[in-house]
Amino acid sequence: MTTPEKKSEATALAEAAFIAAQLVWLIGTGGFAWILRDGLGPDAVTTAGESAFARTFWTFYWGPVCMALLVVDVFWWRSRRHRND
Repeated sequence: MTTPEKKSEATALAEAAFIAAQLVWLIGTGGFAWILRDGLGPDAVTTAGESAFARTFWTFYWGPVCMALLVVDVFWWRSRRHRND
């Protein structure tokens, strides 16, 4: 069977699963990294501005993984565009 865009159901399911995994990483892990960036408990420190962003970016390597997923998305969308032309 195919979807209205002429994709197989397996391909459509794989795309949906990949997008869902990206959202879980972006929101779920990103939110957790934001909370943990300064530490928990009595040793916690408060950061703001660039320091807060940098600490969140490197917590669980959240930022580099987001960048890698963005690169994969760009290549994926470009390949889909060329396939549809």
